[in-house]
Amino acid sequence: MDYHALNAMLNLYDSAGRIQFDKDRQAVDAFIATHVRPNSVTFSSQQQRLNWLVNEGYYDESVLNRYSRDFVITLFAHAHTSGFRFQTFLGAWKFYTSYTLKTFDGKRYLEDFADRVTMVALTLAQGDATLALQLTDEMLSGRFQPATPTFLNCGKQQRGELVSCFLLRIEDNMESIGRAVNSALQLSKRRRRRGIFAVESAGSGRAN
Repeated sequence: MDYHALNAMLNLYDSAGRIQFDKDRQAVDAFIATHVRPNSVTFSSQQQRLNWLVNEGYYDESVLNRYSRDFVITLFAHAHTSGFRFQTFLGAWKFYTSYTLKTFDGKRYLEDFADRVTMVALTLAQGDATLALQLTDEMLSGRFQPATPTFLNCGKQQRGELVSCFLLRIEDNMESIGRAVNSALQLSKRRRRRGIFAVESAGSGRAN
């Protein structure tokens, strides 16, 4: 039975009237085994993988160069031995369709979840090895999950912005209002979401 069929069985109750959560876990395993692994680029070592990804324009070398290469390789190994597994088919499918690094033609995978987490941690820690390890563990445990643009773009050469939403605070003076309007226009040009928060106005009380 393929992963689509296994996942669909979540909508069917078993003979005891229970939701078949085990079928969803089986769908995850089938998805990884029959789709992800056959369509993933493999390397003989982590060192070879990193060199190739940098040279071919996938990984940002400046992120990796903030650390010793031994630490980087050790952190990737640590992430892969964490025992992480997707709890739902939807989670696995969403990661591999929307977040993981793929070849430029979009046909093959260059990362698994542990790889993406490691690159995000290395980017956010900005050279702090202890923090990079802590961030890696927090993400793998599910206690910390960066916002979509951060998780998607960290560590990539070809990337968008690391943040997408901005809250502009406006004080009750012309300088603040002008700055907020200009910032909103700049964010609109970049097609970023923005919110405007108006604080107490001296003329009419608290703004709505």
